[in-house]
Amino acid sequence: MSVAAVIPVKPFAEGKSRLASVLADDQRRTLIRNMFCHVLKTTLATSGVVDTIVISRDEEALGLAERAGAHAILEAENSTLNAALDVARKASIALSASGLLVVPADLAKLDPTDLSAILSSAESHTPATAFVAIAPDVTQRGTNALYIRPPDLIEFSFGTNSFGKHRNVAIEAGCGVHIIERPNLAFDVDEPDDLNGLEETFWRFNPDPVVLRLSLQSVLLPAMQRRRRRGRPSRSPLSVC
Repeated sequence: MSVAAVIPVKPFAEGKSRLASVLADDQRRTLIRNMFCHVLKTTLATSGVVDTIVISRDEEALGLAERAGAHAILEAENSTLNAALDVARKASIALSASGLLVVPADLAKLDPTDLSAILSSAESHTPATAFVAIAPDVTQRGTNALYIRPPDLIEFSFGTNSFGKHRNVAIEAGCGVHIIERPNLAFDVDEPDDLNGLEETFWRFNPDPVVLRLSLQSVLLPAMQRRRRRGRPSRSPLSVC
């Protein structure tokens, strides 16, 4: 099983507008950046994820991704989330991924065991079986993680009521569907009340972010070796369209 994880991220200065009423712009930017670094670190540390792809219009996010050993794709200026994920999907297919795991950048409590649980649910089916795993948010309306095998199995439906849309399109496609309900996957940061569940570290700006201080043995060296085998990740979406 060769799984590619995709982390889409808005520019740090533009995301989480619903928090603007309680956070200053610099606080919001620092929070978004730190959550992204946490999700990137967690994804890179997850056994079974062979490639990690970050797609964004934010040059800093792409630079962090590249230095950590992930593939960085520059998102088109007027793209939507679903369109950006389609570009990343093409990149995963070019990397010969058998499955695609979409992980939002605001899962502040995410742990490698949560992503491993998603991958394990797929392993309970034969590799040839078309399969979808969905982790809903706490409201059971949004999608906080989505695993698709093969990567082009269904269309992306992120947005309003995406959990129900993804579940329905997977059922209509006749594939196996598994719902993953775990507290860390259900928790995301969208509303002011969500800030109460955050650790203090998410509020501190770190010029040398946590993702760049990973264990060389467990993450950076394997990632660098993958890059040497396949070449430097591309910043241009043209290479995967």
